[in-house]
Amino acid sequence: MKTKAKISLGIGFLFALIVCMGAACIFFVNSLSRDSKAIIKDNLASLDYVESINRNLDILNNSVLLSIGKNNSAIDIKSSAIENIEDKIRVKINAESGNITEAGERQAADSLKLNFEEYTQALQDWNSTGKSAGLFEVNQMITKNLDNIYRVNQKAILRKNDLASHTASKAITYITIIGTIFFLVAFVFIINFPGYIANPIRELSDKIRAIADGDFSQRLNIDNRNDEFGIVATSFNYLAKKLQEFKDSNVNEITIQKTRIESIVNNLDEAIILMDENQKIISANPVAADLLGLRNEDLVGQNAGTISQKNDLFRTLVTNLPAISVADKTPLRITFDGQENYFQKYIHPITQYDEWKQETKPAGYVIVMKNITEFKRLDIAKTNFMATLSHELKTPLSSINLSLKLILDERIGKLSAEQTQLIDNIRHESQRLLKYVNELLDFSQIESGNIKLDIIRTEASNIVNLSLEAMRPTFEQKHIHTESIMEENLPMINADVEKTVWVMTNLLSNAARFSSEGSKLYIAVKRNAGDILFSVKDNGPGIDPRYHDKIFERFVQVYNNGNKGGTGLGLAIAKDFIEAQGGTIKVESAPGEGSTFIFSLPIA
Repeated sequence: MKTKAKISLGIGFLFALIVCMGAACIFFVNSLSRDSKAIIKDNLASLDYVESINRNLDILNNSVLLSIGKNNSAIDIKSSAIENIEDKIRVKINAESGNITEAGERQAADSLKLNFEEYTQALQDWNSTGKSAGLFEVNQMITKNLDNIYRVNQKAILRKNDLASHTASKAITYITIIGTIFFLVAFVFIINFPGYIANPIRELSDKIRAIADGDFSQRLNIDNRNDEFGIVATSFNYLAKKLQEFKDSNVNEITIQKTRIESIVNNLDEAIILMDENQKIISANPVAADLLGLRNEDLVGQNAGTISQKNDLFRTLVTNLPAISVADKTPLRITFDGQENYFQKYIHPITQYDEWKQETKPAGYVIVMKNITEFKRLDIAKTNFMATLSHELKTPLSSINLSLKLILDERIGKLSAEQTQLIDNIRHESQRLLKYVNELLDFSQIESGNIKLDIIRTEASNIVNLSLEAMRPTFEQKHIHTESIMEENLPMINADVEKTVWVMTNLLSNAARFSSEGSKLYIAVKRNAGDILFSVKDNGPGIDPRYHDKIFERFVQVYNNGNKGGTGLGLAIAKDFIEAQGGTIKVESAPGEGSTFIFSLPIA
């Protein structure tokens, strides 16, 4: 049977239950209505006739009694009033004779009709003779017959009322029983019928997901199914069978490819560790095992947490998991093969897209340890060379500056204007060269990791005043004005005064270099939470936002309006000095709007 036909049949079944329930209710309501109508139509009509006859008979009797009270004088039975009353009584008696519904009612009705005729005859005799013999006896017989009719119909009404009550009670009972049965049947049907339709679909969905996960042994049971699902199940089983065959035919090829990849990985100089999404180690090449000092079989199949408890190096490698990270900038120094080696750690998260859930989920991690020993040795050699060269250059440059100062002393001899200008240019360039040498020495110190800080409690104003004093000659030469804005009641700070003054001086020097002659610089110091903020603002050409982070990198220079920078080390060294003291440094700038360099130091 087709699925559509099944759904139609199920809906039709529920509709049939509703129709049957409605038919039962209509049947019992009609039965109750029929019993109620019997009371109203038959017995109540008879009671109405009896009441009407009694009422008119009382009127007639009152007229007779009134006449008797007047010395037994005869009454005029031909009067229109009397005739009208007699006609009304006769009409009701005839109506009652035509509404016989109960046993004994016919006899009483016939007697009533006969007695009333005798009553009218007695009235005629009284009117002609003046004698009322037998009139009252007949009246009593009429009253008796009326009472008989009344009692018979009243008993019938009570009996039929009981019957109607019994019918109503029976109807309620039957309707309740039928309704309960239909409700239970409908409830069971509603519970089971959707499952009958949906369960095969759910089973199909689960098996499709299993197929997607690589389990091609899944099959659907299609016994005695000739509906749409049977067709789908047949197609599904055929597809699963073909996928299984395809998988079996490619196992050998996949095994070969896996062997090739493992061979490549095992012969790499880098240490490689592969883990799944649960941080279980899937594989590790021999270099990784040797670095960790473990055997390969002791690694594969183990959880990262278990290995971390036993191996400090491995604990360092998985520190950033499961967070997605990039290469750690700090090289790991590891003694390997009796020599000191340096390795750079890389963590590559592996993700896969779940098309069923339409979301990306983690599938594992690849940890790579790249051997950078040769690069590190070259870097150390470069740093040592720069430090030695800078130190060797500093002494002759200092001698040159001293000699130039002596030459300019008039006690040695007076120079011409051209000679003085040349000497000034030489001294300026030698001082600039000496500044570069000092920056290289500071850079070498930072590269070697030997930044020595002399942290003391000091006032923020002390940093600003020392920096302005050092920059006074430069400001005077370019006619640059400065304005210091110091917040009142600033707390003391923890800082290395010498290095912080160097940073502030470097920022002021850069601001002066990129500011036009006669411009103004602003120095501001204020409190921000647990830090003190120092800022230097100029009205120079500004810096494009894309360079805001790059200018703090080493050997990076930004040229603006033809102004040539220095070595590109000043801001990099400033950043290292400030961060070494627990602070931060940044720039706020836009082209044509000047630049504001801001650094912070912690409150003491």
